[in-house]
Amino acid sequence: MPDEFDFSELRNYIQGQMDMGGSEILFDEPWTLSKPAHAMRTPSAPARPVAAVAEPAPCAPVSPAVQAAPPKVDIPVVDVPSARTVKKVAAPFEGAQSLDEFYGMIAGEAIYAGAPALVRYEGPEHPRLLLLFSAPRADIPEGHFFESPVGSMLSRLFASLHVDQADIGVSYFFKSPSVRNIPPLLEAALRRMLAKELSLVGPQVVVTFGEPLFHQVFGKGKNFGDCAGTDMEFGGFKACALVDAFAMVDDKQLKLVTWKVHIPRCSYFRE
Repeated sequence: MPDEFDFSELRNYIQGQMDMGGSEILFDEPWTLSKPAHAMRTPSAPARPVAAVAEPAPCAPVSPAVQAAPPKVDIPVVDVPSARTVKKVAAPFEGAQSLDEFYGMIAGEAIYAGAPALVRYEGPEHPRLLLLFSAPRADIPEGHFFESPVGSMLSRLFASLHVDQADIGVSYFFKSPSVRNIPPLLEAALRRMLAKELSLVGPQVVVTFGEPLFHQVFGKGKNFGDCAGTDMEFGGFKACALVDAFAMVDDKQLKLVTWKVHIPRCSYFRE
């Protein structure tokens, strides 16, 4: 081989990768290579023995002076006005008895005035996971989410956690592909709609994607970096927030953070 071709740097790089071990190499989808110990159906570890609780030290005897009853003090009776209760007015959609009735009602709400037809929940009854996104995308036909690149990626991710695609549902915080800024007052209305929708779908766990949606659902006072992957709750349902799945498709680093950091934080994926 001619002397001008020096492969020493390439050889050093490959040797370095081998020395690191497979777990440190940045693969495109780390979850497709091995079954993690934190899969949702992994049996729980045996309970650790509970240490004996020490008996509290006996109290010192109370002196006769302390035992003496304090002098009686007459306290005048004052009429205190009772606290005012503010009755929350239920929106019509909160009385819906089915998803069809619910979607028909929210279509008439002012927030969807002039919007295209609403994109409904896609998935089974009582799914193990409900994937929640900010809004539908015009490039993904309704009812075909798992045929898209992001849907296929998420299907493989949760399959590695022993959750079949047939047990996963998809829904949206704002149910129209129209792009619009949502003021805080309307965000509150959308949260009430989401709570009602979840009560009709009945998922085991809700998974949100992306920091903007995280704040819309869980509030502005929480830090996404601290809460991503942790056990959360919304509307009485278990919930977990992950990074933007659409950004994750083309970002190996986001996939690695999701798999190595965020998912292990959540106990819901170990059930």
